Order: sequence, then C-alpha cells, then structure tokens
Amino acid sequence: MLSIIKLRLLRLKDEYLIFIIMTAMALGLTFIFGFSFNSYRPSAVIVDEDKSSYSEDFIEELKQIQTFRFIDADLDSASKQVEEGDTIVALIIKEGFQNNIQKGNNITIGQIKVKDDAYILTLQETVRSLIVKMAGSKRIAEVTADFISSQKPVSEEEIEDSAYKNVMDSWKYKNPLRVTSFVANTNTDSGYDAMKHSMIGFTIFFSMYTMVFSIGTVLSDKQYKTWGRMLISPVSMTSILGGTMAVSFLVGIIQMAVLILGGKYLIGIDWGESTAGIMMITIVFVFTVTSMGLMLSGIVKTQAQLGAMTPVILTSTSMLGGCMWPLEIVNNKVLLFLAELTPQKWALQGMESIAAKGMGFEAAIMPTIVLLAMGIIFFGIGIKTVKQ
Repeated sequence: MLSIIKLRLLRLKDEYLIFIIMTAMALGLTFIFGFSFNSYRPSAVIVDEDKSSYSEDFIEELKQIQTFRFIDADLDSASKQVEEGDTIVALIIKEGFQNNIQKGNNITIGQIKVKDDAYILTLQETVRSLIVKMAGSKRIAEVTADFISSQKPVSEEEIEDSAYKNVMDSWKYKNPLRVTSFVANTNTDSGYDAMKHSMIGFTIFFSMYTMVFSIGTVLSDKQYKTWGRMLISPVSMTSILGGTMAVSFLVGIIQMAVLILGGKYLIGIDWGESTAGIMMITIVFVFTVTSMGLMLSGIVKTQAQLGAMTPVILTSTSMLGGCMWPLEIVNNKVLLFLAELTPQKWALQGMESIAAKGMGFEAAIMPTIVLLAMGIIFFGIGIKTVKQ
C-alpha cells in the first residue's frame, strides 16, 4: 500500500494547481458573497411634514438604527421611489406630530409601501417602540418640571426641555433596565450569519471537486493500461484502492483545513466553541465525498466522462443541500426531501449549528452518523463498480 500511496503523491505534483485554484475560489467567493449579504441595508424614505423639534429628534433616532438606510425626501419624491422599487417604504411624519406627543394623543405615522415583508414589519415595530419611548420621556419631563417648579420659582418650560433631553440621552447611554439573556440549545434557528454560511458552503462545495478528481486517477490508470498491470502485480486490490483512498482523503483533509484556517485568520470567521465537533464533521465528510468519488469513478469509463459529470452532480447537490443559500428560505417539500439525501446538507447543518448558532459538540453527532452511513454506502457501491 505504501508504494501506491507514494505513486499517488508523486502524481499530485502535476495537479497542485487545481488545489490552489479551488482553495482561492472558495475564500474569494466567501468574502464577496458574505460581505455583500451582511452589508445589505434596505432603504426607507422619511417625509417630515411636521417640521418640529420632536420630528427632528425622531428622525435622528431612526437614523441611529443600523438595520435600515434612511433618506429624507418630500412626498412626491417618496411616492415615486416606492413605485419604482428604489425603496421598500416611505414614512410620513404628519403635521401635529409634536402636539400629539405633548398632549398624549394617538400618533400615526403614514406609510407608502408596495407590500408587507419582513423588513417592513421590523420597521413598524421599531417606529412604534421609538414613539412610545419619546412619549414616555416627555411624560417624565413634565412630571419633573412640575415638581421642581412647585419647590422654587424657575422656568417650567426650560426645566421640561432639559429633563426631556436628559431622559432621551439616558436611553442611549444609561439604559434604565439591563437585560441579560441566555440561549438554550433547542436545535432551532437563532439567527443567520451570511458570512459564516458562505464560508461553510463554499468550503464544502469547492473541496468536493478536489477530492472527487483526486480519486478519479483510477480512470487514468485504466485508460493508459496501468490499472491492468497493477492488478497482475504482487500488490493486492485492497492495497491499490486503500492507497488511492488514503491519498484522496489526505488531500481533502488538507484543503478543508486550509479553508477553515483561512476563514478564521483571513476573513475573521469564528468557528464556535466546539473545535472537536467541527473536526469530526470534517473528517467524516471527507470520507463520504471520497467514497462518492470512488463510486462515480466506477460508474463512468473515462476521466473525460468524470470531468463532464462531476460539475453537474456536485453543483446540483450543493444547491439542494443549501451551500448556495439557506434552506430556511425553501418551502418546496420535494426539494427539502431531496436535500436530506445530500451529504452537503448534513455537513453544512452540523458545522453551521456550531459556528453560527452557538451549539456544542452535540450538534455534530447526528450529521456525523448520517454522513458515515452515506459514506459506507458509497464506498460499498464504489468497490463493486471499480472492480468491473
């Protein structure tokens, strides 16, 4: 077996460019897609018809929210931007906004929108909570001014303005309540990190090419009659396949390790608390993909056929498995069922649960079992087909 391993390693000298290109593409696309998704902020137009100090404060508070990009405009321009799809919604601060806050009346913020979506619902809750905060701060300022003016002769209006500003500042720097939250591992989604999803997805996707083509050298051996000479040599079939699998496995481990470390030190990816879980999923996934490559090498007859079939299979299964986009946005039950049959889905689910959802080693157990079962099935089929 050692002679086969040495032979395969020597052949890798001619294929090192594939390793470098696939690694560079994974890191590059991770940075491009991850940064693009993470930096996206939907725009919302603000129309101020009240032109008061309260409306100006309200707009300033809104602009502190990093989830949206707020733009000032007049009513006609706002309507046009919504109709043309340049913004998701226009908020209209109607005349009497300050007066309604001061008197405790109902406050309505007008909206121009095409349809409801998650961003608009989030913005509505944000606006509602901000108005409640401003109204509450105003009430606190009034009570404070009334109390101080009853004790000594001062300007009640000045005290009220000063108290209001102090209360609003306290919301920014001295929050009256401190909330500490704890997240239980309930195996449910707790958020989506585009950069981490892209890193994991592209690591899985591009490393598969290297592993499949690495073990596809058996087809080259068959094409150039080297395979037949190895079979009649003193080297057993077990040693031939074992050596080939070992080198392909080693290449896969090295590439995934380079991508994981590159994601950590070049892009700043935090891989979570369970390094052991990430390592276990990586090792079993490499075994599964290597076995898949062996199976594909047994099904096709030449390296040209493998080169034509592999991109179709790996790209389609990676799309189904969620490497390109999160499966949470997929509603079709057939597609979700097909995703369960792909190794990419299980590797992605396990690694993302640890890296992006704060889970521990336990999140790697089920994906590891499923990947190991898939790998054994692929390996069994591959052994039978390659011998033919």
